Amino acid sequence: MLRFILPLLTFIAVPAQAAPTTADLQIEQTLAVALEVQNQILACWSLPSGYENKLVSVRLAFFGDGTLDGDPSLEPQSLIIARRYPELMRSIAGAIENCLPYTGLEALGAGPGERFDITVHFQS
Repeated sequence: MLRFILPLLTFIAVPAQAAPTTADLQIEQTLAVALEVQNQILACWSLPSGYENKLVSVRLAFFGDGTLDGDPSLEPQSLIIARRYPELMRSIAGAIENCLPYTGLEALGAGPGERFDITVHFQS
């Protein structure tokens, strides 16, 4: 009998969810924009043969109109792989560049001049 009472008490003790705040909505919108850009880039990426089991993390900034703000940069842990596998790096750079401009961001709430920073993880 106690087994049934404990879940009920746990459920009652959980506070009710408050209505989303403006900050919560901003976070959701930023996440949606970041995921959309990441998905577009990864859809453009074609892994060269022989480069399985590698991870390269690239940081990039872009505007809500889908254009880049500066050059993408590698995360420090990806530098060794970048030096060892130039063909892999060319494929990643090509995916980032060939997908420009990223589309559909304004429909997700991004302003044309709004700036976003993301890290895209290219994992094979």
